[in-house]
Amino acid sequence: MGFDASRTGKRLRERPQEAAKPAAPIRSAAMIGNFPPRKCGIATFTRDTFDSLRDHLPGAKWRVVAMNDRAGAYTYPPAVTDVIPEDDEAAYACMADELNRSGVEVTFIQHEFGIYGGEAGGHILQLMRKLKMPAIVTLHTVLEKPNPAQKRVMDEILRRASAAIVMSETGADILARVHGVGPSKVHVIPHGAPERPFASPEAFKARLGLVGRSVFMTFGLLSPNKGLETIIRAMPEILARHPDALYLVVGATHPHLLAREGEAYRDNLVALATSLGVANSLRFINRFVDDAELVDLLQAADLYVTPYLTEAQITSGTLSYAIALGKPVISTPYWHAREALADGVGMICGFGDSDAFGRAITGLLSDQIKREAMARRAYRAGEPSRWKKVAGAAVDLALACRAEYRRKNEDAFRALARPGFGGLLRITDDCGIVQHSSFSVPDRSHGYCTDDNARLLSFAARMFSEGSTEEATTRLAYTSAAFVNHAWNAGNGRFRNFMGFDRRWLDDGGSDDCCARALESLCLTARFANRADLRNWASALGSEAVRHAPEWRSLRSSALVIKSMIAGDGLVATVEECRHLVEISADALMKAFASGDKKHGWFEPRLSYDNARLPEALILAGGHLDNPDMTEAGLAALDFIMDRQTSARGWFCPIGTSSFAQSDASHPEFDQQPIEALATVDACFAAWRTTGHTRYAEQAEAAFLWFGGDNDHGMALVSIEDGGCCDALTATGLNQNQGAESILSYHLAATAVRNHFRQRITLH
Repeated sequence: MGFDASRTGKRLRERPQEAAKPAAPIRSAAMIGNFPPRKCGIATFTRDTFDSLRDHLPGAKWRVVAMNDRAGAYTYPPAVTDVIPEDDEAAYACMADELNRSGVEVTFIQHEFGIYGGEAGGHILQLMRKLKMPAIVTLHTVLEKPNPAQKRVMDEILRRASAAIVMSETGADILARVHGVGPSKVHVIPHGAPERPFASPEAFKARLGLVGRSVFMTFGLLSPNKGLETIIRAMPEILARHPDALYLVVGATHPHLLAREGEAYRDNLVALATSLGVANSLRFINRFVDDAELVDLLQAADLYVTPYLTEAQITSGTLSYAIALGKPVISTPYWHAREALADGVGMICGFGDSDAFGRAITGLLSDQIKREAMARRAYRAGEPSRWKKVAGAAVDLALACRAEYRRKNEDAFRALARPGFGGLLRITDDCGIVQHSSFSVPDRSHGYCTDDNARLLSFAARMFSEGSTEEATTRLAYTSAAFVNHAWNAGNGRFRNFMGFDRRWLDDGGSDDCCARALESLCLTARFANRADLRNWASALGSEAVRHAPEWRSLRSSALVIKSMIAGDGLVATVEECRHLVEISADALMKAFASGDKKHGWFEPRLSYDNARLPEALILAGGHLDNPDMTEAGLAALDFIMDRQTSARGWFCPIGTSSFAQSDASHPEFDQQPIEALATVDACFAAWRTTGHTRYAEQAEAAFLWFGGDNDHGMALVSIEDGGCCDALTATGLNQNQGAESILSYHLAATAVRNHFRQRITLH
C-alpha cells in the first residue's frame, strides 16, 4: 500500500490504459519574424508561412510576433498580435514570458542574422532561453564560414531549437560540417511557393500588355549582389537573334540600400543599358508587388534568370517560385540553384559570364520544344514546394517536436522526482540530521532539531510506503527515530526541539508545531515502516504523545494533527479517538477561516510559512469526515494561496519570507523557501485526489518544478544526483547553503510526486 494521507477519504481516480491515439492537433502556436508591410523577402515568407499554417491548423490560436527595425513602427494587419523592437533586448525575454503564459504549444522562428538585434543577432537567444515549448527555427542564411560571433550565436540557436528547417540539402550539409548537427535536428523543407495550374505564358502576356514579346524575368529586392549587369551585358547578343526580347526586372530597391544610396544602383543599370543601346528592351517594375500580380508576371515570362554573383546563397524564394510555376530557369551556380536545377530542371552559367547567359537565353528562346519540356520538368520538380505540401511537412514536424518535448520534459520531471541520497547522508550523523550547512558542509555549530528529524522520519516512512528496502532508508529511519524518541519529554507531554552538537537539550519542550510534526512522523512510521519493531515503537510513543494533542493550539499544529490522525487511524488511538481529534482540529481551522481576513479569504491576518498546510488539512478533513463544507473551505483557501503563489510570468512563486511581517519589504517575492514548495505539492495533490480537477495536478507539478529551475530566476535549487537542495531563492540568486529543512522538503515533495505516479495518475 502506497503513502496516501487521505486514504480514508475519496479513492484516487485511477485511469485505465488507453490505446494509442492520433496526436492531438496544435491548439496554440506562435510565429516570429518580419511581417508586411515591412518590405523584405523574409516578411513575405513569414506571412505566407503563417497563412499556410493557419489554413492547415484551422482551430489553432496564433500569436504573430513582428520584428520592428530601426525604421520604426509599421501599420501591421490584424494578424500581428505583438511587436519586438529589434534592439530592445529586454523585450525578447518579456515576449518569451508572454508566449509561455498564453499556453503556446510550439513557436516557429524565422531566422536571418540581420533581423534580430545584438551582435550577430544574438538578442533572439534571450527569447529562446526562456521558451517553455518547442521552437522550430527556419534558417534563411547558413554560412559556410561564419565569423566567431555568428558561429557562437548559431551554435546556441541550434542547441536550443527543437528542430531547424533549411530549404536545401546543401544547407543541411553545411550545418553538419560547420556546427556538428545532423538529421535528428536539421530537416529539409523546401521554400514554399504558389499553387497554380501549369499554363502557357501567352494568356498572361495578353493580360499584361506583353503580347509579341519574348520575356525573361528577374524579381526580388534590387541590390548589387543580384548581378543584373550580367544579363544587361548579354542583351545585345540576345536582341540580335530575338529583337522582341524583353528583360523584365520586378521589385523595389532594397530598403537598406535605398536609405544609404537612394536609386543609384538602379540608375547605374539604366545607364549601362543605355550605353549598350538596349534600354528599350529593359523594363523595371520599381515597386513591391503583391503575390497575385507577381505570380501573373511570372506566368507571363518565357524564362526566368537568377544571375546572382556569389555562391553563398542557401535559398532563393524567387527561384522556388519560378520552378513551382513551371518556368525554365537559367542561373549562376549558387548553392540553392545547383541543387534545384539538377536533372534538367534548368541551366547553369558561370558567375558574371554574360556570353554564357546570352547563349543559354537565345538557345531556349529559339527552341520551343526544349523550352516547354524544361518548363514541365520544372513544374513537376516544384510539387514539394507548393504551400500546402510545405505546411503539411511543417505541421508534421511541429507535432513530432511537441511529442518529443513533452517526452523529454516528462523524463526530466521523473528524474527530478528520483534524487540520490547523498545530500541526506552527508548532513546526517549518528545522532540525527544536522540543522544547517555552510554551503553543502554540515555546520555543527547549530546542532540538531526535532522538527528536521521528524521530517526525516516521515521521509523514511514514505520511502517504506514505496517498498524501499535500501540500507540507507533503514539507517535514516533508525537514526531519526532514536532522535525523536530521545526528544520526548514525558514530564510535560512535549517533544524537546533544539539540541546542541554536544547533545545537550537547549529546551524542555518545543513549539506546538514541533510536537505535531513529531506526532505525524510517528503515525506514518506506525503505518508504513517495513520492520515490526519500528512500527511497534512508533505506535507506542504515538499513543503516549497523542493524549497531549488537544493542548497544541497553533493553526499549523492543528493541520498536522489532522494529517497524523488520518495516517495513524487505529494505530496510535482508536478509530473513534482519531476521528474526534480530526473533528476538533478541523473545527479550529474552520473557525480561523471564518473569522480571518474576509477581504482576502485567509486564516490569518498575514501569510506566513508553510502556508498550504492549512488548506490541505481542511481538504483532507473534509474527505475523512465526509464534510463538504470543510472540503469547499479548503479548496477556496488553496485557490486563494495559489493565486498569490503564481507570478505574473506564470511561474510558481512561493510567498517570500520578506513579506511575512512587512508588506512594504524591498523584495516581497523573496526569499522563496523549499518548505513552501513542499506544502504546495502536498496540498495540490490532495485537491486533485478530492476533485479530479487537472489544474490542481498541474499546480502541484509547477510547484515541484520550482526546485528544478522553473522559477523567477530560472535556477535549479537542487542537485538530482545527490539530492542536495539550496536553502532559498533570493532576490539576487541562490542561497547556496543546504540545510536539513531544504533538503528534506525536496525529498518529501519527490515522494509525493512518485506516489502520484504509482497511482497511475498522469500530470499531462
